[in-house]
Amino acid sequence: MPVDNKTNIKEWSFVPSSVIADFGDEGDFARQHILNPTLFGLLGDVKGKHILDAGCGNGYLCRKLAKMGAVMTGIEPADSLFKYAQEKEGKEQLGIQYKKVDLSSYSDFSTLYDIVVSNMVFMDIPDYEHAMINCIKLLKNGGDFIFSISHPCFEESETEWQKKGFIATKDYFNEYSTKQTYGSSFHRPLSKYLNLLIQNNCSIKQ
Repeated sequence: MPVDNKTNIKEWSFVPSSVIADFGDEGDFARQHILNPTLFGLLGDVKGKHILDAGCGNGYLCRKLAKMGAVMTGIEPADSLFKYAQEKEGKEQLGIQYKKVDLSSYSDFSTLYDIVVSNMVFMDIPDYEHAMINCIKLLKNGGDFIFSISHPCFEESETEWQKKGFIATKDYFNEYSTKQTYGSSFHRPLSKYLNLLIQNNCSIKQ
């Protein structure tokens, strides 16, 4: 039976507060050493820019960008992650606005953003198409949409590729879901994401 958004969000809502807190204000190893430097390089000077963090998780990226001078809004549907982000904002008072809503069914387009960033989110959303289209709709004219995902070629487990000495790519062009510790992840070829951008009048810069 296919996993729907409501089910996946519910499962993500059970992430324990201790796990969320351990993620910290810099993110995990991959975010600290690969994703953050790349994202900040693409974002450039964010001072005074209105930025939406679509699928903000525990809010770490919202907090980092707010401290760099951005006016931040974060969207997160999972209860435990949203609660943690809200509580941190209550303590730090960085001016971040958080909205607890499913990105795929987002319907308030009264506020538009200079930049929409979505960090490691779309491969964890069943209805990724509507989520991405809504991100595009939330951009000001000429705005930037910056997102990261896990590369679908490299999904084999660490124990498997270490044992064989190489990474095997299987069923690359098929779409399927994989159960994770919390929620499910969804395998799709890169063309699914890139073609969706092109079909919605986006220009791929980098």
